[in-house]
Amino acid sequence: MCHLTANVCVYYNGQIYNTNEGPTFISNNIKTFMVNKAITLTQLLELVPQKISIEPHKHIQHLCFQCPIFELGQPHMYTCFILGDDPDLRPMFNIFYNNPTLPFVELFATIYDNNNPPNNQHDSTSNVEDLLYEYESCWVKDHGNDSDSSSKPQGCNTSPSHEPIFK
Repeated sequence: MCHLTANVCVYYNGQIYNTNEGPTFISNNIKTFMVNKAITLTQLLELVPQKISIEPHKHIQHLCFQCPIFELGQPHMYTCFILGDDPDLRPMFNIFYNNPTLPFVELFATIYDNNNPPNNQHDSTSNVEDLLYEYESCWVKDHGNDSDSSSKPQGCNTSPSHEPIFK
């Protein structure tokens, strides 16, 4: 079956929390819509502000994809990564198409206010990149081989903080 569209769920004006399941998007502002799977990142970055109706002096700084990690065919944990270029979209859509239990491609939009100088805004990029590095390195160390995964990797915070890590 040829899939031409995907359901997308965008969280915005919210936070990303570190939970037992990994990075979790939390927001009262959620918009769902369909996109063509051939969409480019540039087109997606133009479409999202239209769909969520952000003010003209604001723009999307980053889109983060909540990527499920499967165990026995069901999402077990999540990681997330910042969509940086068009090749990042292909695996995102492939995960969605190959797992019928997923109702949406989940994205978190960080919104930048052009009228607010950068030093007055929360530096969200470093927090997200730190989180992504932590999860990537911990997941590989903890689950990357068949050795005893009951021991926690040294130097990795694998317990949830339940504190907002990204606003």
